[in-house]
Amino acid sequence: MTEVTNIEVAGRILQVFFLSFVYIFGVARAIGAENKLKWFKHRTKQTFFNRKGFLGEYINFGYPRTWQGVVVFVAIYGVIFSVGYLYIFAY
Repeated sequence: MTEVTNIEVAGRILQVFFLSFVYIFGVARAIGAENKLKWFKHRTKQTFFNRKGFLGEYINFGYPRTWQGVVVFVAIYGVIFSVGYLYIFAY
């Protein structure tokens, strides 16, 4: 990683950030709205500061409340962190 410049690292971080949103959107679409409601608990109190738009609400899973929700949670974060770490630091 000594030959990688700061600009390249910043570019990689932005790519991982963007691709993580695409990945979360794909997972949300794959499991469907019904399973999201069964497997995750959404925050009930909404204020002006934590309101989300359509896409923000679509990719918002909430807190896992079943074992399927925990599996999805671990899969999402595990893939994002492992691929992000490998792409930023090892590649």
